[in-house]
Amino acid sequence: MPISQSITSSFKTDILSGGMNFNTTNRALTLNTQDKFAIALYTTSASIGPTTTAYTSTNETAGSGYVALGKTLTISTVPTLSGATALLDFDDISWTSASFSADGALIYNATNANKSALVLNFGGTKTVTSGTFTIQFPVADASNAIIRIA
Repeated sequence: MPISQSITSSFKTDILSGGMNFNTTNRALTLNTQDKFAIALYTTSASIGPTTTAYTSTNETAGSGYVALGKTLTISTVPTLSGATALLDFDDISWTSASFSADGALIYNATNANKSALVLNFGGTKTVTSGTFTIQFPVADASNAIIRIA
């Protein structure tokens, strides 16, 4: 299976069982501590998609400026409503002084056993040579936010 962009199946059950906390004001949890989410980059040989349950190092990108496990994301828009759609967003993220290629990414919960959240497919190999590799997340609205539930 190539890199298949989707919210992972395990993420869907994890959010319903309280296994993912994107907000510090979650009244359902005893500890109102926001989970830490991270993003790892992958090569075209990776086999990640809806059935991916957790971070894997198999076919993870390697190169100058990239470290295994990727980088920690910052939640820029905590869960909110836009009309009838719940959404959240992350700050854009960059790797500087970088030389590597990536075809996709996995966003995962670094606080909770590295459980998967979603897979991104870049639509082809993206390469940086002695520069900055940036992932720009879409506008945080009901039609475009990186995570949205309608």
